[in-house]
Amino acid sequence: TGQWVDLPPLPGTLKEPFEIKVYEIDDVERLQRHRHEDPTEQPFQDVEKGLLYFNTKLKILERRQQQIRELKAKHEMLKEELEDTKQRLMMDPGKWMGEFEVDPELDKESQEYLEALEQATEELEYCVNLCKSHVMMVTCFDIGVVSNVQDGPREVEV
Repeated sequence: TGQWVDLPPLPGTLKEPFEIKVYEIDDVERLQRHRHEDPTEQPFQDVEKGLLYFNTKLKILERRQQQIRELKAKHEMLKEELEDTKQRLMMDPGKWMGEFEVDPELDKESQEYLEALEQATEELEYCVNLCKSHVMMVTCFDIGVVSNVQDGPREVEV
């Protein structure tokens, strides 16, 4: 029952004989090195390098956009804190107005904009921390003790 049967050739199959090559592992490595040196393969490698370059650039841009979003959020929060602190210190609301802004001429997605935003945010944070420290100092030393009776209860005025 286990007999071989010759079937008619399938349509679309090769009708000519072909050679099957068997390579040694050293030959494959040599051929791969030769292929990388072969100038006819250069356009494919250029496309591959181009895609790799584009992918890397895209990741850098995405990371920069994320950093800009985070910095903008921090910058806005610090501006609100500064306004609150100026009110507590009874300072002119217009003081430092626009001092911590980034040049509007810069491209909002550029590395220069990111660096300028980082610098402005650092300066703003420093100013907010100074103002908060001043609020703490004023609050700490704004307590007076009034005593009407020598041995009686004391009243604290805030």
